[in-house]
Amino acid sequence: MKRTLDIDPLMASQQIFHANEQGDKFTIETKQDVSGIIKEAKAARIETDKHTRYGDMTKVASIPMTIYQDWVKKGYTKDQKKMKQLLNSPELRYFRTREGKV
Repeated sequence: MKRTLDIDPLMASQQIFHANEQGDKFTIETKQDVSGIIKEAKAARIETDKHTRYGDMTKVASIPMTIYQDWVKKGYTKDQKKMKQLLNSPELRYFRTREGKV
C-alpha cells in the first residue's frame, strides 16, 4: 500500500507512506525535487568567488532540507569537522554556491 501523506510546495517535497501487504510494517519516504536548488546554487557560484561574504558570514552551499534533516538525525550538524568534510565532498558539489574549500 502506498499513500501520499503530505506535499510541501514551498520545499518541493512530499512524504509517502508505504506499508507491506500484511500491514504490520511501514516506511515513510521523503522525496524532494532539488533541481531548483541546484540551478540557484550554480547561478550563485558564477556570480561569486571564494572571497565573497554575506555580512559576517560566508555562504558556501544551499543544502536541501531533506539532506539537512538527515544530517541532524545523524548528529553531523554538531560536528564541525564532519560538516566541513560533507560540504567539501564531490558528491555535494552541485549545491555549492561558491568555489574554494570550507
